[in-house]
Amino acid sequence: MLTQCLPDGLGDIVFGESAVRELLEIPGLEIAWVRCYSNAESREAGEHLVAETIRLATFSLAICKDGLREAIMDPSFIESWTSADERFLSPWIFGLSQHDDVLLVLAAQAETHFWATTEYGRGMGNIHTYTQGFGSKVQTGWALGGSGGVFRSIRKKTPTETDWRLFFANRCGVPESENVRLWWFYSRKDDEKKHDFRILDETAPRLPGAVALASETLRILAASKVVPVGLDGNISVGDEKTSGEKLAEQAFKAANDPNFKPNTDVASQEVATGSAGQLSQFLWGLLYDSAYTSGCERGPGDPIDIIVAPNILTPLRCEEMSGSETSAVVRLLQLDLVATGKPVNEKRLEGRSVFICNARVPREEMRTFLEQCEERVFTTGDQSLAEAIFLGKFPCIKPDAKVQQWQLALVARQNNLIDHVGDLGAEMRNLVLHESSRENARRSSKRFSEEVETSMIAQLGGPPSTWNPTHHVLARAGMLG
Repeated sequence: MLTQCLPDGLGDIVFGESAVRELLEIPGLEIAWVRCYSNAESREAGEHLVAETIRLATFSLAICKDGLREAIMDPSFIESWTSADERFLSPWIFGLSQHDDVLLVLAAQAETHFWATTEYGRGMGNIHTYTQGFGSKVQTGWALGGSGGVFRSIRKKTPTETDWRLFFANRCGVPESENVRLWWFYSRKDDEKKHDFRILDETAPRLPGAVALASETLRILAASKVVPVGLDGNISVGDEKTSGEKLAEQAFKAANDPNFKPNTDVASQEVATGSAGQLSQFLWGLLYDSAYTSGCERGPGDPIDIIVAPNILTPLRCEEMSGSETSAVVRLLQLDLVATGKPVNEKRLEGRSVFICNARVPREEMRTFLEQCEERVFTTGDQSLAEAIFLGKFPCIKPDAKVQQWQLALVARQNNLIDHVGDLGAEMRNLVLHESSRENARRSSKRFSEEVETSMIAQLGGPPSTWNPTHHVLARAGMLG
């Protein structure tokens, strides 16, 4: 199993972990798991996140992308690759690493077939051509029927006894947990700068009866959330392109102009665009839309809302006394409503207690944590969306990437059809266990590869032999055809 982890978060390593866990349901199966990270920082975070699953692998290796070529050429890797019964790349995007070719050369020289999965709904172009027939794509995504599908691994997690409402109440200095409502907000790591905050020059007031649990170990800052609004004072939600769409535009420009230098930092501050980001939309709904809080009553007192957002406020993280975890907490005291051509309207949140907590939830606790969260959540990425859907949550705001998969997931949820979406874990196990499944999957992948190649030839005006290097990268990454 080879897992490629892109720099925009940890969703890829969770995807790979799900693949490993699903295959390990086969009695007696042994698995070698190689994880390729984009940088050392991602490797450290990813290895910590999936440490429990790493221990289940017969062989384990974590490398950064610059070490991929060396790792693949190592005799021990070649022996493991060639002697394996089946080989999976999960997830993988061809074309994004300059070292992909050495893997394809190994597969061709050893005449060894492999299976490749990628982000839900993403293509792999004409994989049958550029792998010389040794690679086959396993379909993924939220489409009903057919092969492939999505991982349902979260349902198989064993619930724990952790009281996450109490845990975050303590972390936020809240005296009692009975009135706490937990909200899950999982955004892209590289989109953080779009969420505008202003740290206030005042001390976050303690709630009545609060003990010094959090205040002595963790600084709680007072903050205002900056929110773009229209001239009518209501939140402004424009039609800004997603980060994925912006990156695709740059990729196509690069394909047509060899001198174009793409910029992968495409996130824009919401005040600059005049369009509220997803966190502003989520907060606005929590504060002013009764649909968010209907049925969310807890204890007899006023509700205390804690939004757990692992990729928000990361610059404010500070070490806890234990030093084993990092986190940051702000108490939201007001909104800065920003409208074009008008002075900022500072709107205090009277009678509301809202905290935003930057903290990571361990993988083994994710099911228990999500089950204790309120129904409405925000997710982006493959596994965070799947985990929310399969645990009965409602991802209520359009994400900044993979919008089509989000829409398909919502359709399945609204029509009570999520159990009719393909089970990707079962599909992968069938590929290991049954020759008929392997034959069908290879045949389907080849047919789809040929159809996509025909479409790309029409799009680019010539066969693959006439394409430039950027065209080949876009084709392999599933961005053409």
